[in-house]
Amino acid sequence: MKITDLQLEDYGIYKKVSIKPPQNQLVVVMGQNESGKTTLLHFIRDMLFGFSRGNWKGRKGNMAFIRSNGDTYRLFRHEKDTCFIDAANEKYTEELPELWWHGLTRSMYEHIFAVGLEDLQGTRLLTDESVKSRFFMMQGGDHLNDAKEVVQKQMGDLLIASLQGKRKINMLLLKKRELDQEISLLSTQETKFAVLQKRQSEVTEQLKTLKNDLKNKRDTYRALGKRLGAWEYYKKAKEIKRGLDLSKEVKVFPSNGKEQWNKLMGRMKVIHEQKEALQGKIDSYTPKQKEQIIPWVGLEQELEQLYVDLGQWKQTLLDGEDLSHQRDAWCKEHSHLGYTLSLWGEPLNPSEEWKSINWEDGRLLAKGVSIRQNELHFWEQREPHIEELPDIQTDKGIITDEKEWNAFENNAIRLEELIREESNLSKNLIILRKEAEKKYTIWFWMGFVLLMVATAGIGAFFAAFSGTIALYIAAGCLGVGIFFLFINAMISRLKNNKLHKALNAQSALAGERENIVDELPVEAPESEEDLQTFHNVLQEMRSTFYQTQASLQALSWKKETIRQQEETHNQWKAEGELLKKAKTEAINRWEEWLTHNKLPVVPAEKLSQLQEEWQKIYASKGKGKIIDALIEKNKKQLQVFEERAICIINVTGVNLSVHPETIAGIYEENRNRSLQWQSISEKNKQHEVFLSEMKKIEKDWNTCQKEMQTLMDFVHATTAEEFAERVTAHEHHDQLLKDWANIKQDLRFYAGSDEEYHKLWTSLQTGQYDTWMTSYEQLKVQIEEGDIQLAALQKEAGALENEIFRLAKDESITKKLQERQEIISDLQMLLCDWMKYKYTDYLIAQAQKKYEIGKRPAVLKQANEFLQAMTANKYSLVVNEEGDDVVLVDKTHNRKNDRIWSSGTGDQVYLSIRLAMALAFGKQVETLPIVLDDIFVRFDEDRQRQTLRFLMELGKEQQIFLFTCHKRTMEIAQEVGKELQTGAFIRLQSGQVVTDFNTSSNNL
Repeated sequence: MKITDLQLEDYGIYKKVSIKPPQNQLVVVMGQNESGKTTLLHFIRDMLFGFSRGNWKGRKGNMAFIRSNGDTYRLFRHEKDTCFIDAANEKYTEELPELWWHGLTRSMYEHIFAVGLEDLQGTRLLTDESVKSRFFMMQGGDHLNDAKEVVQKQMGDLLIASLQGKRKINMLLLKKRELDQEISLLSTQETKFAVLQKRQSEVTEQLKTLKNDLKNKRDTYRALGKRLGAWEYYKKAKEIKRGLDLSKEVKVFPSNGKEQWNKLMGRMKVIHEQKEALQGKIDSYTPKQKEQIIPWVGLEQELEQLYVDLGQWKQTLLDGEDLSHQRDAWCKEHSHLGYTLSLWGEPLNPSEEWKSINWEDGRLLAKGVSIRQNELHFWEQREPHIEELPDIQTDKGIITDEKEWNAFENNAIRLEELIREESNLSKNLIILRKEAEKKYTIWFWMGFVLLMVATAGIGAFFAAFSGTIALYIAAGCLGVGIFFLFINAMISRLKNNKLHKALNAQSALAGERENIVDELPVEAPESEEDLQTFHNVLQEMRSTFYQTQASLQALSWKKETIRQQEETHNQWKAEGELLKKAKTEAINRWEEWLTHNKLPVVPAEKLSQLQEEWQKIYASKGKGKIIDALIEKNKKQLQVFEERAICIINVTGVNLSVHPETIAGIYEENRNRSLQWQSISEKNKQHEVFLSEMKKIEKDWNTCQKEMQTLMDFVHATTAEEFAERVTAHEHHDQLLKDWANIKQDLRFYAGSDEEYHKLWTSLQTGQYDTWMTSYEQLKVQIEEGDIQLAALQKEAGALENEIFRLAKDESITKKLQERQEIISDLQMLLCDWMKYKYTDYLIAQAQKKYEIGKRPAVLKQANEFLQAMTANKYSLVVNEEGDDVVLVDKTHNRKNDRIWSSGTGDQVYLSIRLAMALAFGKQVETLPIVLDDIFVRFDEDRQRQTLRFLMELGKEQQIFLFTCHKRTMEIAQEVGKELQTGAFIRLQSGQVVTDFNTSSNNL
């Protein structure tokens, strides 16, 4: 599968961004911090495996891809909704891992296909069962792993290694332990049985006593209840009996006597009222003459008119005084108003004039000041933070430069080789010195014989014993003999030559060793015995160097970050200076406006308060002007009234003050005396009429008294109240007799019998109602408490009886023993099942190992090829059968374990393994895009260049995304891409693709 289009519709900082990566080139994506690089990386993973839980809200996007068989699809993810369509627009809702990738998990993808720096260290994935099932086994090996997980789950359902486990075997073991405890407790039941019997006897005795006491109280309670219930009947009976007694005393009474009585009562009441009213009138008056009432006459009309206006005159005087007080109060209030207004804080001058103010101008100026203040406030809040640069101290003897470290490491390795070579030379010298010198070898004797033959041949030739043939033979033997003698000479000098070469080599090695020892910052080993100590020192220095390198790298990144922060902070300060200047100008314009309008200098945010307080002052000043106008009007009205009063007082000839009260006194005196005379004149006439009427009323009163006394004599009554009672009883005599019979019958029914009736009547006649009620309430409470106590005792007695009965016939211990035996049987069956699952798990594990045999070597072989390509054949890879130990072998066949690797070498090793596993998955299941995130942090430039060259070549077959935040890495990648004519390059900035280009002919 290869991605052809990424549509980031709404994902993090990306909004409607489209990226179309090529299929057969390495895609290098570079973006600094906050550019969206990590967000894009997460988007690719989310498209393949779905949004993670809790991170789906508001996210949506789609991705187009093509499979290895050429089919094209587009995948859509909108929050929780997921689907993909094929080229024919047929819709599918399955997830890709379940449909095509044999259940590949997101976590496994992120460790194999999406590799970050933290994922490159370690080989634990090689031993993970889920990894082996999909990467090292044959097609379908994941089914074995799934079967193993099912078996292990069934084992876990039966038993878990925990005391608090809730599995079947755990629960049975827990239940067996509880049964053992219960069986132990059942042995103590005999003692409990005796204690229960004793308590049962005590409870029975208490119940008997309590029941007798409650019975007596209930009897008394019912008796008192009867008395209290009959009390109302008794009171009613007493009233009826009294009415009967009164009716018996009336023997003869007229049939209309009551009507006559009522008429007399009404008539006498009217007469009495008339008499009292008339007597009061007669007593209240004595006849007088007119001369005694009015001593003068005159000026009535003038006085009457002025009196009519007297109220208005008084009100005008009061208004004048009130206005004067208001004026004084306003002056004080207006002056004090300055103290009450927080923005003035000084007394106000009542005579000062206040002009109108254009508050809209002030509001605009205040708004400008507020805007500048807000801008300055938000500017202060946006102050960029500058981190402090950490102080990293390194010892003087610690190597920090990578080239210096490489030189040191090469010297150390060379020193080891020199020590071993010196040791080998020393051993060879000892062996050479022990060898015997050989001056005459077989070659000497063979040469000597041939020389003798050559001499004989020459002699025979010259002696004419033979022809030229003898000369040729002699020449051949001479040449061969000389050659054999030369070989003998070489062999005889071989030991000396070897010794000389060995000594020269030893001297050269010693010189080279001394040069290396002078350059080493640590104590050099003298012999092979010191190499182990030297290795330990090297390992410690290597660890210190890598730690220092990591610290220096982090420090470099931190310096760059701080530089950017300082640059941002300087921009922030410059912006602040402009804002402060603008704020100062706005405040100056605001204060000039305040001064121009004679207003106190206050902050701009208090404009509303200033306007409100100014309006209070302006309103107070208006109030003062209104009071002044009213005072002037009042003075004019008073002047008119005083002129009219002076005219009246002068005409009367009396020396009086000009005041409303004076005029009111004159008018009132005149009116009173006039009215007094009219009243007296009328009263004189009425007085004679009242005297004649009084005589007639006295006569009617005496007649009524005689008639009333006659009626009272019929019923033998002395007072009117007694008369009314006797007459009423006489009229209702028959009804009272019926009521008396009914009440007696009700009391008999209530009592139950005549005997009880007489007892009840006798007790009711004592009249102790309050005492009965108190006793009744007390008995009610005592009975309720007794019932509660009785119920508790009865409940306890029942529980005791049940427990005694249960203990007497308890067969619990037998049942518990049977239940325990059943649990043991169940445990045996379940343990057999658990052992079956355990054995099955073992068989599946063995089968998995068999399956791994075919795939693991191929994967590791390809990883070895990848590593050789990345390191220019400097190293080869060896992994043990378990997959937990990785060893490197260099060109000289020296083995290096992971403890002495450099960090960059380790990253290359684990990167090659993961790439090989990813490609193995593609061959077995389906190819997936590989995503590499900042894997070059610990690489030097040469190693980056080698690895990028390898990735460029691999990217022609496998789609690979390489993310980095380092500009130099991007530059190296472009150089390598230009060299190989391949590669695609993308630059990101703030969620946008700002540069989209490559070095090849294919553009994104």
